Amino acid sequence: MPASAQAWLSKSATELHEAYRGRALSPLELVSALMDAVADDASTLNAFCLLDRDGALSAAESSAKRWRAGTPLGPLDGIPVSIKDMFDVAGWPTRRGSRVTAGAPPAAADAPSVALLRRGGAVLFGKTTTTEFGWLVDSESPLTGITANPRAPGRSAGGSSTGAAAHVAQGWGPLALGSDAGGSVRIPASYCAVVGFKPTYGAIPSGPKLSAFFDFAHVGPIARSVSDCRLALHVMGKPAPFDPHSLYARTQELPPRCPAIAYMTDVGADTALDPKVEAAMESLVERLRRRGHAVTQLRMDWMALAEASWTVWQSRLYESFIDLKPDQIKALDPRLQALYAQGAALDSWSLADARAKLRIAAADIAAAFCEVDLLLTPTSPAGPPPVGALCRDSHPLCDRIRQTCNWHLANPYTFPLNLTQQPALSMPLTVDAEGLPVGLQVVGRKYHDETVLDFAQMLESTRLLQESDHA
Repeated sequence: MPASAQAWLSKSATELHEAYRGRALSPLELVSALMDAVADDASTLNAFCLLDRDGALSAAESSAKRWRAGTPLGPLDGIPVSIKDMFDVAGWPTRRGSRVTAGAPPAAADAPSVALLRRGGAVLFGKTTTTEFGWLVDSESPLTGITANPRAPGRSAGGSSTGAAAHVAQGWGPLALGSDAGGSVRIPASYCAVVGFKPTYGAIPSGPKLSAFFDFAHVGPIARSVSDCRLALHVMGKPAPFDPHSLYARTQELPPRCPAIAYMTDVGADTALDPKVEAAMESLVERLRRRGHAVTQLRMDWMALAEASWTVWQSRLYESFIDLKPDQIKALDPRLQALYAQGAALDSWSLADARAKLRIAAADIAAAFCEVDLLLTPTSPAGPPPVGALCRDSHPLCDRIRQTCNWHLANPYTFPLNLTQQPALSMPLTVDAEGLPVGLQVVGRKYHDETVLDFAQMLESTRLLQESDHA
């Protein structure tokens, strides 16, 4: 194996595409080097629950032939992409991070997003770890154990797209497919200092099997650059009959030349914002203003929605497992068993009250975007907590979070944007008071994914996020 191929593993999909086109590298060389690198993953990151070396090498060889013939299928032809173990991949079992799925047969067909990747020539090489059925944002599951954070040893890699963010941060390939029903792409991206994009609901199709969280759950990529997220959306952002929500009309409306920008840090009692992260936000706003951007501050301290949202989550978790047999329920994580029981015991008034509050909040968030094209927030209030914890000991609501497992209280900036189904992207912003990574969240209006990507790419290319606070 050429030693030079190892050096390409941490390159972007854009760079790999150009290398293939210029014959500096072949997909077979790259994928062989990648499979060698991740062969001992269980003893390092533990980011994968399945690796398919033979299938990946076969797909890479086919891609190499297309490149030699000058007939690549698109910008991701020959690019290795991992799949979160919440999606069906034909020939691979779908375990969803759970012991309940022991003996699951190989999937008969690809999920729509996976099929679009395969149709575009992407090399599907393995499945990444996820928290059990995606219910938590820590970095472990009963099935796979702990996944390490390569950017913050001893700290959570986030979840539920856990292994996806970890292996991309490690430099083991440029792209991962994840899902996000409350922050499951953006939170691990924040904790692992990579880029995670939750496009508009339905922009990347889901289905044909829909979970109890289907109306919150977005499909999105994790990468090390905004441009690679754009490539992924280009390939997967197509309608699919299996998902009627993906069938909306795709327009080529140009983003505004000077988008109206706002920022927000205060979400009321749930905020718990690290002072250094708040200072980084204020510093970024000042730098944007010096460059001619008009940036206003939004007060959204009314957006303390974690308790109402968690009530709905309890109900949806109960719905998720309503058909399981008693012995299967007993195979779940004990914390998940407790939430299942709480969901079963919910009275109709409590659930109706929570849902009413979330509907009102969704309308209020939509109203805030009547005068705003983009909203900037931290992705997380602070950097990753220790492995096994949902928040730091210093969090003012720590006892309640540990008692209830309500991770929404510890991550108040992400889940409200699933209620409104808007596009939101996380990219590295700063480090907190403990020197741990924290992301910037860029939120756009529904269906205005290109506005989000354009602005985030501007921040990335101009290095505004890397400038000194005293610049």
